[in-house]
Amino acid sequence: MRIAITGSACQGKSTLIQDIIKEWPGFTTPEKTYRDELKSDSHSKYTTEDTQWSILNSMCDLQQQYRKGDSVIYDRCPLDNIAYSMWGNFHGKVSDEFVEKCIPIVRESIRAIDIIFFTPITKVAPVKIEDNDTRETDSLYIKEVDAILKNLFQQWKSDDTPFFIKDDKPAMIEIFGDPVQRIEMVKLYLDSDGDAMKEGGIINPQEIEELEKLFGLS
Repeated sequence: MRIAITGSACQGKSTLIQDIIKEWPGFTTPEKTYRDELKSDSHSKYTTEDTQWSILNSMCDLQQQYRKGDSVIYDRCPLDNIAYSMWGNFHGKVSDEFVEKCIPIVRESIRAIDIIFFTPITKVAPVKIEDNDTRETDSLYIKEVDAILKNLFQQWKSDDTPFFIKDDKPAMIEIFGDPVQRIEMVKLYLDSDGDAMKEGGIINPQEIEELEKLFGLS
């Protein structure tokens, strides 16, 4: 099972990865990630086309090291990369042509992911923002990227989108709440061995709405 954790900065992605590995010890996460490609002065809201291209290639190269049946969890995936490139485009840092060049690469690369767990910004369980050298702490920037990812999630639900192949795209599932609630939600999609639940065991959109009400998100 190849899983990617997607979301804007400071939404508990690293914590979720470690919690999943604790619950399902058969999973691993790569030691080297796209962060190894980051330059101190050209990432996050200071990104450039060169940075985005380097990160995208790093993500694609990493995915090629794994095959269907491997138990791996990626910290972000090319879908995050296109979201950040779109943010850069909106702010005049990335050209239209660059985004258009990246979209088919992203669309093809995420075919090699089985499940994308998306951690959106919600009204509950806020995540503490801490300063470090590689993670952005600007709340407006974080919210803008989150809005783009939420739009991509809505497009995932559609059959008419340039970002996903209609009949060959990974499952994309919102995961929210505190750490314990998040793992309980993941358990709705992974069995005790870390394999995907069969279709009959997967909750539907109406049940998701009920969970949101239960957790105070709606």
